[in-house]
Amino acid sequence: MQFTFKYQAASWGKARRVIVCSTHTADELVPWNHAFVVTSLASEAPETLFKTYRQRGNAENQIKELKCGFGFDKTDSSTFARNTARALITGIAYNLVQLFKQLFVSEDRRSTISSLRFSLFHIAGRITWHARRVVIHLASNYVYKNWFSRLMDEVHQLAT
Repeated sequence: MQFTFKYQAASWGKARRVIVCSTHTADELVPWNHAFVVTSLASEAPETLFKTYRQRGNAENQIKELKCGFGFDKTDSSTFARNTARALITGIAYNLVQLFKQLFVSEDRRSTISSLRFSLFHIAGRITWHARRVVIHLASNYVYKNWFSRLMDEVHQLAT
């Protein structure tokens, strides 16, 4: 259910259009979920505006991940060329992680680089070599052991 009304806060110079989208889910603890969009666009349909603002929010989340998860906003060097090279390498790393997520992380594509690092690389274990094979021994209490093994199998199948 969607409806539109005008609203003007005390600090605003003019009234703005407010669109409310209310969804009802029977199986959740809170049965109604309300989403609000405040906009100055008067002629757009509410469905179009909600789709546009959700995509904008998704883009902002990707920028946040690029800055926080990959350090894209760091300019530690004193020269422009070094900072540019760092930004380009960071962008390549971000794109490689996005490709990895599309190929192998089907459960939750919204997972961030921080959660992937924690679940895939913060692992207690050891690596041994047996008969020209690399064997990864993971800790017995590693929660993501099955997922890690499946990912390694998929990566190995992709390589062959």
